[in-house]
Amino acid sequence: MQTIFVINPGSTSTKVAIFQDRVKLYEHNIQHTAEELKQFSNINDQIDLRKNAVLAYLCQIGFDPHQITAIAARGGVVGQLESGAYRVDEAFAAASRHSKIPHASNLTPIIAYELAKEWHLPAYVYDPVCACGIPDEIYTISGLKELVRPFFTHVLNSRAVCYEYAVREHLKVSCSTFIVTHMGGGITTNLIRNGRILDLVGDDEGTFSPERSGRVPCRDLVKLCYSGRYTEKEMQTLLKGKGGIISYLGTNNFVEVEARAFEQGDRKALLIVQALALQIAKDIGSLTTVVNGAVDAILLTGGLAYSARLCSLIRERVEFLAPTVVIAGSREMEALAFGVLRVLNGEEEAHTLPGE
Repeated sequence: MQTIFVINPGSTSTKVAIFQDRVKLYEHNIQHTAEELKQFSNINDQIDLRKNAVLAYLCQIGFDPHQITAIAARGGVVGQLESGAYRVDEAFAAASRHSKIPHASNLTPIIAYELAKEWHLPAYVYDPVCACGIPDEIYTISGLKELVRPFFTHVLNSRAVCYEYAVREHLKVSCSTFIVTHMGGGITTNLIRNGRILDLVGDDEGTFSPERSGRVPCRDLVKLCYSGRYTEKEMQTLLKGKGGIISYLGTNNFVEVEARAFEQGDRKALLIVQALALQIAKDIGSLTTVVNGAVDAILLTGGLAYSARLCSLIRERVEFLAPTVVIAGSREMEALAFGVLRVLNGEEEAHTLPGE
């Protein structure tokens, strides 16, 4: 029996959980108040605050750290990595501490490394934010030599639902091909073949979402940028933050949008929901061509997947391509725990940070 302690930070909270094999024993979301956080000018200065909060929670529930087999930590941005598990050693902790992108997920490997040394056990990150894989060169061509297609997506939850579906259907992820659309504040669609992200439609080149514009006509966008109406910062906010549904309807609350579209007779809201489903379906369809249509299943996940109406509209357009299954919500804690469990059980090999 493997006991895994999971740590997953957000901007104002730190989620923790304890799993025994695939059974969750405890889960808690530790909130960090604005008063606590505003005293830190640098995100790395939060390390002791979050570490002490984690230790306080274990003390509160009376859990002995010596019962823990391994730590599973959310990883941040430490380069461009293949997906999977990485050992949290001194080099990984140092790379996280010196990451050029200030993100809460960079804190966890540092905390995990310190706790693992104190408790004399291994620590791993699984599918860190930057572990979308290193794409084959053909998938990096953008159409303009000065620009490389970004290869960045919701890797942790997208791969997690592949494993969940594979277990359910008695498939092997290592021998299967899935298209996974993660639908949240941003929407990405991912072609995952044999467990690896082969190609994707990122949230700045695919469908719009509740608050992101997605693909827009590029020459008209350039004109808007040089119109004098917006600064660069304002334009970036229009594309990510005030784009998409919020641009058309003034809200990013999809429950509200659904009510307006289907219960209150708001024709514009209905049009936007239908357009969203259409654009997601187009993203899914485009990725089927990469593998000549050989797709085992299409998986719809993320917070918007709780919308039965939206998923039905998408399914109507794509189910002829492959079985289309809804696995709503986010499974980050389970994804971290079960990924490390596979390592402990010898089903996967853990990587070390390249260059060590």
